Amino acid sequence: MELALKAKKRNFIFAVVLTVALAAGIPCIVMGAIGLKPPSHDNAGYIVLLTFGIICVVAGFYGSPIAWSRLAILNQELTLVKAVTEEHLHTVADLAQRLSVNGKTASATLNNCIRKGYLVGFIREGDALVLNENRALAPTEYTTECAHCGATVTLQKGERSKCPYCGSPLSLPEK
Repeated sequence: MELALKAKKRNFIFAVVLTVALAAGIPCIVMGAIGLKPPSHDNAGYIVLLTFGIICVVAGFYGSPIAWSRLAILNQELTLVKAVTEEHLHTVADLAQRLSVNGKTASATLNNCIRKGYLVGFIREGDALVLNENRALAPTEYTTECAHCGATVTLQKGERSKCPYCGSPLSLPEK
């Protein structure tokens, strides 16, 4: 759930910045345009202000609706993650009812949450969400004999080591 909260916070900050850029860009355009003088005067500062204002307005005008829409999607994903982890809802039908959406939307949101890593430890089995009880494979171990002192030593695959008895280098036998 922590990943989902971080994504929501980042997107919220980005949406606010774009909205403020839109609002701040308009006065910058006006001040930059009013300050422009005939070509014989120094206009560099006003041109920079005008350009900055145009960039802010364009970025805010096109970016802020996208960012706010994205925030709504992240809110829905966070609600789903909370429903799974805190309310223990584990079927698409239950999640669809909790999110007030249809089953297809709930299923797609659930898949996105799993893909993004918001629901660690869960896997889909049809329309149900179950705990992933698979265990990590243990590293492959090999037993080898030290060529110098004859001691039997156990090594993991890919590991190079020294014999604990005589200190000579050991490696896995070639197969």
